[in-house]
Amino acid sequence: MNQKNDSKRIAVVSGRYPLTKFDSYVNHKAYCDLHGYTYISCSWPTGAKNPYMNKIRYIQSYVHAFDYIFWIDDDAFFINLEQPLEDFLPIEKHFLSICSSPDFKTLKTFISSGQFMIRCDAVGKSFLNDVERMDLEMVRGWWNSELGYFSNGDQDAMVFLLKEDERYKNYERYNYKHFNSRIENLDNNDRVFILHFTGVPERKQASWIKAQSILKYESALLPDSVAGKYVKIKAPRKKIKDRVVKKLRMALAKIHKK
Repeated sequence: MNQKNDSKRIAVVSGRYPLTKFDSYVNHKAYCDLHGYTYISCSWPTGAKNPYMNKIRYIQSYVHAFDYIFWIDDDAFFINLEQPLEDFLPIEKHFLSICSSPDFKTLKTFISSGQFMIRCDAVGKSFLNDVERMDLEMVRGWWNSELGYFSNGDQDAMVFLLKEDERYKNYERYNYKHFNSRIENLDNNDRVFILHFTGVPERKQASWIKAQSILKYESALLPDSVAGKYVKIKAPRKKIKDRVVKKLRMALAKIHKK
């Protein structure tokens, strides 16, 4: 897998301000090194009044340097390290590849902006600019229940533009399992490419710890053969498992108290 992508300049961009509490940056870096992608982890304040728009400004900072950018949230991890991103590049006239939200969830959305691939051409750049400038109160007034949960962020602006602006009609919306799986998919032994932890912070943390227990991985959710190149494996596997199970029980106890 260590081949270099000479034909297409692909970057994986992620991050959060304030700093993330997840070890996803280790996971993202390892995955990108395996495939020859550039990895950029962002953690600086952008000045955006809406924190959801930090994501858009991070991407805008690098959109001129690459052919494609894949955004992945800081609470999402690559699990199937063999899967290349090239399978999800926007093709022909498409400028965007994005997933729907899981169909088994009570709170559904037309798309999930936690992970998406954007072509860094004039259309892609214009889309990012329009998302950042969008009047979300106007979008809220336009919104209807068929579109699902209104998050008051970049995701809602994207939905409005994809639905209402002819310039952005050419995009691919994938089933969530392609690159937006949840802990329930890991529970069901589904083949997971990207595992995304969502919900309130306590639930995210509990799901992250549970994933470590299921996969028998350390916190970066990488096999030891890969993780050892980036982090020191702290303890024998049985001790790691015992520690993870203890953390999971504590996290679940906090959720049940709420």
